Amino acid sequence: MKGNLSKQLKDPTKAARYLSRALEYGDPDNLQGAFLDLVKAQGGYQRVAARSGMNEWRVKLILWDEEESWKLLRLYKLLRGMGVRLVAVSDGHRARK
Repeated sequence: MKGNLSKQLKDPTKAARYLSRALEYGDPDNLQGAFLDLVKAQGGYQRVAARSGMNEWRVKLILWDEEESWKLLRLYKLLRGMGVRLVAVSDGHRARK
């Protein structure tokens, strides 16, 4: 990941847009890559896991298991079929350092 992208993804609003675009693209590899870029920008697996209330192993499983990406994409498609969009938005807080 380029340094400039990593710097941009530290901003919650930009990170949310980045993830939403990956969802819209509809490719599990692209979505997985977007999540991995976000984890790196936010300080790595251990930091993200701690802030998420999960252990590091669980975060890695979610991010590296192809079926997990497919589940999210299927949910995205299902909701779109019902006229609802799934998007990522910032919760209004800057990522903790």
